[in-house]
Amino acid sequence: MRLGTFAGLGLTLFGGFVFAQTVPAQTPSTKVVAPTTTPLAGPADAAIKERLAGIVKAYNARNAAGLSDFFTDDATLVDVDGSVVQGKKAITAHYATGFAQPSNYSVESTVDSIRSITADVAQVEGATKLTAPNEPSILSRFVSLVVKKDNIWKVVEIRDLPSPEADVAPADRLKELEWMVGDWVDQNSDMKIHSTIRWGENKAYLTRSTSVHVGEVKSHSSLMIVGWDPQVGQIRSWLFDSDGGRGEATWTRASDKQWILRAEGILRSGAPTSATQVVTLVGKDSVKTSSVDRVIGGEITPDTDEVIMVRKAPPVGGATPAGAATTVNPPGR
Repeated sequence: MRLGTFAGLGLTLFGGFVFAQTVPAQTPSTKVVAPTTTPLAGPADAAIKERLAGIVKAYNARNAAGLSDFFTDDATLVDVDGSVVQGKKAITAHYATGFAQPSNYSVESTVDSIRSITADVAQVEGATKLTAPNEPSILSRFVSLVVKKDNIWKVVEIRDLPSPEADVAPADRLKELEWMVGDWVDQNSDMKIHSTIRWGENKAYLTRSTSVHVGEVKSHSSLMIVGWDPQVGQIRSWLFDSDGGRGEATWTRASDKQWILRAEGILRSGAPTSATQVVTLVGKDSVKTSSVDRVIGGEITPDTDEVIMVRKAPPVGGATPAGAATTVNPPGR
C-alpha cells in the first residue's frame, strides 16, 4: 500500500490480478490465518477470481466509489510499515485522494493461492506490478482475507507485504566495472607490470591476469576473479599469486571515478595481511592505484608507491578494447 510513498499517485494496495510474470512466493511476515487451510477449487475459486478481476478494472478506471464496493463496511487496509485505513468510508476517501492526482500508472497482478478457511471465508495471496510508460515498474506482494455475504465475495482485509528482492543479473551488478576490461601496462624503471582483464561467461564475473617483469625476468604473476557476492550484497574479488599467497577484497564505490577495496590475505608463510587499496580513474586511458594501511603478520608496513596504469593500444587492425583495466596489488604488497 505504501501510503507515504504512493498515496499521492493513487498507487496503493494490490489493485489487480492479471500479472503475466509470476513472482516467486514469499512467506509473509504477518499471516492473516495459520497455514492449515486447504486450496479452494471449482465455483468458489472462480467466483473469487472474478471479483478480484473487478477490482482491477475499477482501480485502473480510477473509480474510487466503484472500487470501495468490493470491500465490506468494516474492511481494513494495512501497509507494509503498519499504517492502517479502516472502514469503507475511509477507504473510499483514501482512493479518491490518490486518484485525484495525475498518474499514468496501471496495475497488474497474479494470484498465487486461494485457500479456504470456512465455506464463506478465504485467504488470497499474490503479487502486483504497477506500470507506466517510461517509468520503472513497482512490484509488491499482498495477502487478503475475503468473505462471502449475500452470496457475493468481498474484501475484509488486505495486508501489504515487503516485495521480494529483485533478481538482478550478475552482468548488471558488475556493469559499473566494465571500464576495467582490456589490457593495461605500467613501465617504471626496469620493472614492467601488465594486466589483462576479460569478462567471464555471461559476464557473470571478471578475470584479471597480472604479470610483473624485472628486466627480462618474470618475477611474479597473479590471477584475480571479481564477482558479485549475493551473501554480502557487494562486489568482491578473490586473488591467487604465483608465490602461493591468496587474498580477497570487498569493493565499495566512493565516487564516479574511485573505488575503495578493503583487502585481507594470507602469504605463503601463513602470515596474515591486510590493506586498504584505492583505485582511481584518472582519464579515459589511465588509472592509478595505491595501497595504504598495510599490515603483514601483525606488523605495520609502509604504504606502497602509487602505480599508474595506462591502456595498451590494440594491435594494428584490432578492435579497440571495451575499457581500461587496473592492477590491484595483492594484500600486503
